[in-house]
Amino acid sequence: MITLNEAEAVNIGLSSVEERDESRVFQALDSLTGITEGFLSDNEEADAIRVILSISDISQAAAQERMELVAINSVLALGKLARTAAKKGYRSFIYKTVTIIGKLGRISASNSLEAGSKVAASTLMEIWNLSYPEKKNTEEIIVFSLLLKDMGSAAAAGDMEEALLNIVTCMGEIGKKIASEGLETETINSIILLEEIGKLAAEKYFDEAVSSIALSIEDTGRLALKKGLLEAALQSQWGLETIKVQAEEKALTNSPIVVEMALDNFRSIGATETGIKE
Repeated sequence: MITLNEAEAVNIGLSSVEERDESRVFQALDSLTGITEGFLSDNEEADAIRVILSISDISQAAAQERMELVAINSVLALGKLARTAAKKGYRSFIYKTVTIIGKLGRISASNSLEAGSKVAASTLMEIWNLSYPEKKNTEEIIVFSLLLKDMGSAAAAGDMEEALLNIVTCMGEIGKKIASEGLETETINSIILLEEIGKLAAEKYFDEAVSSIALSIEDTGRLALKKGLLEAALQSQWGLETIKVQAEEKALTNSPIVVEMALDNFRSIGATETGIKE
């Protein structure tokens, strides 16, 4: 395949999306990915960021046109670039890449591209797990959490329960990680976001998703208790009680039972409104 220069790749990529010429879009994105790799190798982070913004424009336009293979391959390419950037400690590049992948996942979900949204969520979690050896700061945690929440909301709106389940799993992993690090405010926010997704899942009669959300909240609450995060633990209990009411109101089959069991398990290890039992 002929390699294009940056300007050619951008122009051909955008025009080929309009023409729905998938092979030409791939050519443009492959060229831009290679150019980005070159900038990263040369320690030119600012130039690398400029190029991935062009990748973002092309891939998001493709997702809007329901070109799912283009969206998937763009996410995978961005994930690979993020791994390269992580080795060099380019946090700004990773932050921008994460934002692009999250937006692409949301657009994919909004256009019923289930595989595209699932790949985006999985790639975000791969970056979450590999990009920073040290603890993430509050802004990074919020960005990851909100991007996944937006993707989950779009998946629910599009009646894609399987995609929502995948996203909920990712949100739960983030909640457990930050609870284990003793970050109370961030843990509370994570639980609240899961609770909001739980409401959307109940409104869509997604029985399995509601159950999964309840279990994620329970697991996060348990870790919060172990770390002495009382307010986060109480938020978990309140979140479970709220989801239980919503599941019962929609007369869901299994999730009210799962949520009730999660509440019982949570209460049994000592979550009370006055403190943490030893």
